Amino acid sequence: MLVLLVEDNRLLAKNIIHYLELNEIECDYAETLAQAEQAIFARTFDAIILDLNLPDGDGITACKKWKEQRIISPIIMLTARSNLQDRLSGFEVGADDYLVKPFAMAELVARLRVVSQRRPSPKLLSIGELELDFAGHHAHRQGQLLTLSRTGWQILTLLARRSPEIVEREEIERLLWPDSLPDSDSLRSHIHLLRKIVDKPFEQKLIHTIRGVGLCLKVDTDEA
Repeated sequence: MLVLLVEDNRLLAKNIIHYLELNEIECDYAETLAQAEQAIFARTFDAIILDLNLPDGDGITACKKWKEQRIISPIIMLTARSNLQDRLSGFEVGADDYLVKPFAMAELVARLRVVSQRRPSPKLLSIGELELDFAGHHAHRQGQLLTLSRTGWQILTLLARRSPEIVEREEIERLLWPDSLPDSDSLRSHIHLLRKIVDKPFEQKLIHTIRGVGLCLKVDTDEA
């Protein structure tokens, strides 16, 4: 089992990771929501352990956003808040379970094993001729496998999950480089390469630039 732990308390995170590893559960770690999103768009997790209070946002908002973006990994929320309304708020935005701190590590493991079995079978996401397999990290267009870098896959999956909405350049940069932003040419280079792979060999363009705003992935009916 592969899980993602999103928790800014480093001592607690260290203890959780150690206990999970003793129970043969592999654990990736994110200290912020920005780091978590980078991980989520790079790998598919059997479950996500999500703290409610994080330096760059709250778990309720993040959970709602990820579910809207078709993230299928079940989410267990961790919080010091024990009142009913807080738990209901978590379930309303799509959380699968809720643990109140302090908790027994054995209970966390038991709940992880239960929620991981609820994860629906991953489905292909199709946008025009483009198909993405999130579990296999594969993308095809017209039946042809697209050879993408890790960064290219992250950009493409973000655009696909939000399609046909516009994704601002700043959001893409935060996803790729959550700790420190590079110069503007770095993102431009990655987008150029992605267009070359996804669009150039084919008749219809799917990746569209909205000048001064960002990018969107959609079938342009005017070109169809």
